[in-house]
Formats: sequence, C-alpha cells, structure tokens
Amino acid sequence: MTKFALLADIHEQLRFGKSTRRLRMEAQFARLKTADDAILLYQFFYPIRKSADPTQMIAYEAALYYDVVKDILPDEEPWMALASESSNSGSRDYDCGYVRALLNVEKSFTEIAKQFNEKEARLLWRWATKAKPVMSKRTFFGVLARLHGLPIHLLQANMNITMIAKIYSAKDSILGLERWWEYDNAPAPMRWKAYTALAPPEEKHFAVVVPEGQIVYAYKGHLRNRAGVRLPTAYNPYKDDSDSYYELSLNGEEVTVLDYVYCDSPTQTFLTRSQKKRLSMNTDDHWNDIVAELDNPDVRCVRLIKSSQEFKPDAIGGYVIHADRTKVFLRAEATQTKGIVGLNAIDGVDEFIRVANTTETMQKIPDESCVVVEVAAVRVSAKGQLINFTVVGVREDLGISDVTQFTELVERGMV
Repeated sequence: MTKFALLADIHEQLRFGKSTRRLRMEAQFARLKTADDAILLYQFFYPIRKSADPTQMIAYEAALYYDVVKDILPDEEPWMALASESSNSGSRDYDCGYVRALLNVEKSFTEIAKQFNEKEARLLWRWATKAKPVMSKRTFFGVLARLHGLPIHLLQANMNITMIAKIYSAKDSILGLERWWEYDNAPAPMRWKAYTALAPPEEKHFAVVVPEGQIVYAYKGHLRNRAGVRLPTAYNPYKDDSDSYYELSLNGEEVTVLDYVYCDSPTQTFLTRSQKKRLSMNTDDHWNDIVAELDNPDVRCVRLIKSSQEFKPDAIGGYVIHADRTKVFLRAEATQTKGIVGLNAIDGVDEFIRVANTTETMQKIPDESCVVVEVAAVRVSAKGQLINFTVVGVREDLGISDVTQFTELVERGMV
C-alpha cells in the first residue's frame, strides 16, 4: 500500500530548489516504485473527485458563516494557512486509501488536522481545496518520460492514468504509438473533433461519408473496437490479414473501408492513401453537397480530413459532422444522492466538469471506469450547462476520448 507520507514528502521536496529543479524532480519521481505510487501522486496533485470542503468544516465547527471563514483565509495558497493548524507530531504512516476516505467520513476540521503533521497537511489541504498544483500536468508527464526513457511528446499527448499504468507495466505499448507499424499491438484510433459550425472550415478538407453501421478497426487481420478489445473471429466479415491498418464500417456483411494505412508506408498522407476512393468532395467546392449527405438516412456522419493528414495513433485526425447536431457524449458519474446520475463533459485531457444531472435509470457505474452516455442536448447555456436534454442511452462502444469537450458546449451556448 502506498503511504501518504511518501507522497507528502515528494510534494514538499518539489516545492523547493528552483536552481536544481529538473534534477530534483527526477530524483523525487524515482521514489515512485510502482504504478500505484505514481497514479496516487497524480490523483493528489490533480484532483477530479469532490472531497470535503475544509472551509465548510471550519465554518460548521466554529459556528461561523462560510463567507466569514473564507474571508479570514488568505487569498493566495489558503492550504498553507490550513496546514499551520496541524499536529506537531510525526507521521502516523497512513496509507493513501485511508486519507482519501477520511475527508468523506470525518466532519471535524480539528479532528482531521491533528492526525497529520504540517508537511502531510500541506498536500492534504492542497488536494482538498483543488489548489494550483506544484507542477503542470505536462511537467509531470515530462519528468516520467525522462526518468523512464520514453518519448516526451507521446506521454504529453496522452496525459491520463492509463498512460501512467503503461509506463510501469507496458512500455512497448507506449513505444508502439511512435512506431506502431513495428508492433503486433493495434495502434489507437485517431480522434475526431465535433464540427458544430455552419460554414465550411477555413482550410480545405476532404469529406468521407460514413454509412450507418458499427465502426471497427482491423490490424493484421484482427478486428477491434475503439477500446482496443478484439472482436470474436465469427464476427469478422473482413478477410484481409495483410500488414495494414483499416478503419471500417460494418453493417451486417456489408463492409465499407473508411481509411487504411500500409505498414510499409505508414507516413503516407490521406490524399495519397485514399486515391482509390476517387475523392471528389472537398469543403472549398462542395460544402452544400457535403451537408446534403447528412439528410441521407443511410449516412451515419461525414468526416472532414486534410489531404496532408498522416495517420498518428490517438492524434486529432479531423472533424466529424453528425446529422443530429444536438448529439453529445458525456461521462456518467454516480453521485452521493441516490437515484441521481451526474453527466460530465471533459475539460483538457482527463478532468471532468458537471454539465447536468439526470434521474434516468442506468447500469451501476463503477468508480474507475468511464461510462459514456449519448445525450440529445437541445439547449445549452452560455456556461456550458445543459438546459433541455434527453438521455438517448449508454454507449458501450465509446470511451474517454469520445467525451464531448466542455469548451464545445460553451460555444454552443453562446451561439
């Protein structure tokens, strides 16, 4: 079990030594021996879950108004002031699970404060108040990359817990993102931003019409869904087992190739590798025709991609336009109120912002998984909150990379 004292000491050391900061950071991160150690440090540095509010605790305990307590605390780094109320004793050697649970079950600020020394309390209250972390996420993953001899840009393009786990247990899968064609592991599909504007993009893009059907990915003869899970052999109507990567749409026995990359020429541009498609529609000359395709009941969506786009696993590969412009994908999260499910948009890489609550009956939502829900968002406020919406259903084929960006919801609400 990871000890909270270890993470608190790493946090403390990172607060000092500006002149030798890079060496100090690598030396401190070297103390993280397991993926669990690194993931817990990440979670304490960049909290996404709601924990008890220490200001509310003090207000309740001192019988003061919340705003009064908030005014008493300094405007900058209130967690430092909170930490000064801690015990002078040594560490009690709590494990991290106990520390996280403590703030959810203990209502007294004083009772919590006296269980930690000041060094531990600085990280505890910094985490609880969601204050600015000691380093940015890019720096965090940059340090891990240097320490473990991995390409920095790969880690910084995938700044999440899954990537941290791979650093300690599956380095080859990370290197596969760089030279994916040299590995048997299937590369991660490219990601597509939602296109919500009514006018064509400023730069010319080509349109790929995606028919109704399930989107799957074939690599060296094996089909996988977006999460990388292999599909049963009996389900595979696509017989090509060459060293190639395909993106396909399956509708019964009907197979439509949406994109493909040959492993012996992995850096070909989209225009070069798609010459057989005889692409004729581009956003400069055929925008009205592209939009008209969305009225076809056999069309699932239209994808817009630059002719110069190379295939890069998990990178942004262009835009997607759905016929139903109200469609968004949100992460479902269990709340403390029975029967209420929170719906969250993604902000950045792996932080979530609540945009709506629903009482729709859903499956049990595991704490660590990303359950994606398709929602028809009829009206959105200028603050990105859903005003009028309908939950269409759970999308088991989608994951965290498909969750709608919070900034997109804000843009919708400001139109």
